[in-house]
Amino acid sequence: MPYDDPDPSDPMTLHGVGVETAGDEAIYEMAACFIEEYVRLGFDADRILRLFHTRGYAGPALALHRLGEERIRELIVEAFALRGARDRRRSAAVASADVSLSVLDPAD
Repeated sequence: MPYDDPDPSDPMTLHGVGVETAGDEAIYEMAACFIEEYVRLGFDADRILRLFHTRGYAGPALALHRLGEERIRELIVEAFALRGARDRRRSAAVASADVSLSVLDPAD
């Protein structure tokens, strides 16, 4: 495949999607989706809330602005009640970023 002529069937090509932002219901669903993903990744509640306060994350920052911090906190509590916190017995830090990845113990 030529560099300047991407194949539309290539799953690795970048695709933008429009997000409905006119109503609070769409923003609520977007925020709930972000939170669920972060919970599944093993982030704690404080770290998730910090992501919503980071302007570099446009979607979460918009949700915080539109819904307010109290509603975001409620969504975080609901997500942890539904999913529970991940067991993080061991983790490996990635040196280049503030990310922690779960490490599976082969003995388990």
